[in-house]
Amino acid sequence: MPSARCLPGHPTGPRGWTKFVQTPELLVVLMEEVPGFRQVFLDGRRHPQNPNPSWLGHSVGWWEGDTLVVDTVGYNDRGWLNMFPVSEKLHVTERFTRSEYSLMAYTAVFDDPEVFESPWTHKRMLDVAPQEEIMETVCENNKW
Repeated sequence: MPSARCLPGHPTGPRGWTKFVQTPELLVVLMEEVPGFRQVFLDGRRHPQNPNPSWLGHSVGWWEGDTLVVDTVGYNDRGWLNMFPVSEKLHVTERFTRSEYSLMAYTAVFDDPEVFESPWTHKRMLDVAPQEEIMETVCENNKW
């Protein structure tokens, strides 16, 4: 797995301590884990026709009522989802809905026709704790 070699191990979704910083045009997701941040463009742009493959892909988002929808493509083929490697055809659609003050519902649909027979969905509730600080996570000599 990539994380065993100090590389990003999971291509999307909140993990560890995560902070969301939002402007009208951009959502920046700050994470303790490498690479440390993720950009979600909220300005109406589309994905590039030929995105440069990267660990976290290219993300665009929009609001559907009180739900933030984030669509991501352009992943490289070096990441993993749990115990499964992914291909550059991975397409992820995430939905974030603040269900109450301290909880957010998270749903992600993972579609990678080179790895999975059909798309699969992951759902969970996230604790919202804006007072928490993001800690520095450093990987040295291939050890966390």
